[in-house]
Amino acid sequence: MQAGKFVYDYKMNHTPKKYMGWFFIALLQFGVVGALLKGTLAILLFSTIMLIYWYYLKIRIETFYLSKKFDSEKDANKLLQVSIKDDGIDINERKVLWSEIPLIIAEEKGYLLDHISGYIFFPSKAFKKEEDKTNFINIAKKSGTYIQRIQKSTNQFLAKTR
Repeated sequence: MQAGKFVYDYKMNHTPKKYMGWFFIALLQFGVVGALLKGTLAILLFSTIMLIYWYYLKIRIETFYLSKKFDSEKDANKLLQVSIKDDGIDINERKVLWSEIPLIIAEEKGYLLDHISGYIFFPSKAFKKEEDKTNFINIAKKSGTYIQRIQKSTNQFLAKTR
């Protein structure tokens, strides 16, 4: 669920999807003007419902479906053995090649790997030592994977991962 929230936040704040939110805000403003000038509440009602959906219901719906999908996974709630190598990442018996991971999104909570079939999330606590994180990033960089660091409110995280 933490990974799902991470993906959702990333898409809403660091991809073109954030412009849809701006569109809904503009639509709501249009609805208010239409309601005041024309006396019609239909535009205001429609734009308000769309705004509520975009900023409140969308995350709830995605969380619900993500929860259902996670519960149906055969490895759900099982301990995973992960080994990071020069040619890829071994997760239990599955091999994930670096060529299948074009992007790693690094944040203080962890690392989100944009895999061709979905996302893989490694929380920061999965790494025993700071050196393990550094080795992971270095191997990923050597393979040609792009690392995007998401900066929070301080520069503290950027200073740690450089």
